[in-house]
Amino acid sequence: MRVRTRSIPLWAWAAAIALYLGAAAAAVEFAWDRAIDALAQVGAHRLDLYAASLKSELGRYEMMPAIVARQDSVRALLAAGSRASPDLLHEVDTYLEAVNNEAGSLAVDVIDLQGEVIAASNWNQSFSFVGTNVSYRPYFKDALAHGTGRFFGIGTNTGMPGLYYASAVRVAGKPVGATAVKLSVDALETAWRAPGEAAMVIDSNGVIVISTVPAWKFTAIRPITAQQQRVIQDSRQYAGRNVDALPYRRVGDWNDAAWLGRFPDWRRAGHTTQFLVMSRPAPQAGDSIMVLLDVASARRQQQVALAFVTGAFLIAGLYALYAAQRRRTIAVRLKAQDALRAANDRLEMTVAQRTAALVETNERMQQEIVERKRTEQRLRDTQQEVVHAGKLAVLGQMAAGLTHELNQPLVAIRTLCDNARTFFERNQPAQAVANLERVAKLVDSMAVLTGELKTFARKPDVERMAVSLNEAVAHARLIYEARIRDEGVQLDVNIPAGSTVWAESSQLQQVIVNLLGNALDAVHHEEKRIITIAAADPDARERVLFTLADTGPGIAPDVLAHLFEPFVTTKPRGQGLGLGLAITSRIVEGFGAKISAANLAGGGAQFTIEFAAATSQRVVHGR
Repeated sequence: MRVRTRSIPLWAWAAAIALYLGAAAAAVEFAWDRAIDALAQVGAHRLDLYAASLKSELGRYEMMPAIVARQDSVRALLAAGSRASPDLLHEVDTYLEAVNNEAGSLAVDVIDLQGEVIAASNWNQSFSFVGTNVSYRPYFKDALAHGTGRFFGIGTNTGMPGLYYASAVRVAGKPVGATAVKLSVDALETAWRAPGEAAMVIDSNGVIVISTVPAWKFTAIRPITAQQQRVIQDSRQYAGRNVDALPYRRVGDWNDAAWLGRFPDWRRAGHTTQFLVMSRPAPQAGDSIMVLLDVASARRQQQVALAFVTGAFLIAGLYALYAAQRRRTIAVRLKAQDALRAANDRLEMTVAQRTAALVETNERMQQEIVERKRTEQRLRDTQQEVVHAGKLAVLGQMAAGLTHELNQPLVAIRTLCDNARTFFERNQPAQAVANLERVAKLVDSMAVLTGELKTFARKPDVERMAVSLNEAVAHARLIYEARIRDEGVQLDVNIPAGSTVWAESSQLQQVIVNLLGNALDAVHHEEKRIITIAAADPDARERVLFTLADTGPGIAPDVLAHLFEPFVTTKPRGQGLGLGLAITSRIVEGFGAKISAANLAGGGAQFTIEFAAATSQRVVHGR
């Protein structure tokens, strides 16, 4: 039986359509606003995290040129000029090489007043900077004019981009040259990469100098004037290349802190994608940090809202049709009382048809319910991503807390350096050298604090291969060889020759260095100082059991249950953040291995790692 729609007036249909369009538009707009607001919160957290990591990663190198400039041999070399002896030049070169290796920078240079590099950390390498003239570089000019300089550019010798810090070297209050340090930003770009978003640092010229999208580096986010192009070319900031504008289109503002724009999609060549763009000034003066967040999730929210409104109106429409049909059926029954049987037959037939229609409608509703549950699951997944972003922001905020831990060593370093200068002026080099040794220890402790935080924040990404356990243990033993000898520790190593496991070489060495360092700390105050390292042959499951035991006081039961959680430590305040074993656990899990700890019956603690054994017939790559 066909439903007659003519019983519903045209004005009612028009009103229903208008109501549907209005409700759909309002729901879609509301869903878009909510989704973009949530995305903006994620972007704000991202900016907090990136600003903190930028300040932590680059800020710790800012004082290096000034420290090198205070070195007596550096001052003597610049004061002597061309009259400097070969022995003095060699002393400065080896000093710069040692500083560069300890700090992990790309290069450390000493530059005379004419802008010529007269000593460099890479003095003995084929691409040495010695003899290079950098008088045209802004960091050199700023250092002589203002005492310090900072500059981001591409190296003219190596072609490698990096950040330069410079400091003037003064003798009797007059500048005699400058020192410069070059840093790499590759680690920042790697740490900032995240799916569906792009992050970048833009310098004062509007040029992208750090970017998680390699194709965007050294392009301009705003038009570059001819004057700016000439200045850039004169300073060779980008190795002589022209700076092109990044092709993007601004499509609208969202609020004071965010706007919408269409950018080239680095994931799909030849396509553009709309992003929510947020930026803020960087900790480094004149720079800014920008983050682009894909609005695809907001589009999906709009689709869900539209589907919900459409479903609701479909249900309401079906109910209206049903009500109209029922009214018509009642009218027919009143007019055909003399044919009650026939009317009853028609009514039963109508009820059957209605039941079939309702069953079909119910099936469609069930399908819509299933689809809605899937949509809700996707929403929950998106919420989990937002929670994860919040956790990362908390980690970035936690980095600011290190300021208190670093402030006291910095004050002590300043005091010790002033005292050392006084001792040198009094011709008391022994006391001055002792002060400088204390400075070196304070710098090492500060590097441990920042290094642990950076290592904990980075997600592991390793390629597993066959690694010799004996070589990894030998590396750790070499690092602590002096401490083992000086503290009278007995180190017993029982690892069968040829024992290999699936791991990444450098990270496996880091794991063993962390465990051996903890064991040395544990036995430091013990009368019996024995550390035992052993490995069992591969068993039938092709596993290798690696153990490291000590004769220390053991681990407290309340700490043992949370030993591998972040910020759990038994060391006194100032001797660790409690991230060492958490980092070790994450690295081991990245190998597909398991780590555990237990107290030994005879005293002391033992750490056990169950590795996958490696054989020469098998090649596995793990992420």
